[in-house]
Amino acid sequence: MQNQFTPGRLVSSTAGRDSGKFYLILDQVGENRVRVVNGAERPVSGPKLKNTRHLRVYPLVAEDIAEKVRSGRRVTDLDVRNALQELLTSGSYLRNDAKNARMEQNGAGSILSGNLKQGG
Repeated sequence: MQNQFTPGRLVSSTAGRDSGKFYLILDQVGENRVRVVNGAERPVSGPKLKNTRHLRVYPLVAEDIAEKVRSGRRVTDLDVRNALQELLTSGSYLRNDAKNARMEQNGAGSILSGNLKQGG
């Protein structure tokens, strides 16, 4: 079975304070941990270590991020934010996931806008 936790893969958190937020996988650490980034709250310089059991994996991959990681080139927060925005706007089924996650959080704010702030 092919490893689904590859660099650039779109995932969302299913557990913890960040439940419902979208990330891109930066790399895999051991068998069941990955480092995830979103270019905002979790920049490339400080990725979040997540247990793979606490992630929902999507079939979308940011190929430009994956290629940069594979070739050892620098990945910037802007690269990550742009790739996330592109993947989230292209995947119409993701909007329902985001809507459901917002409902579960009882109006804690928009996951999509919270993940894609253009600062910092």
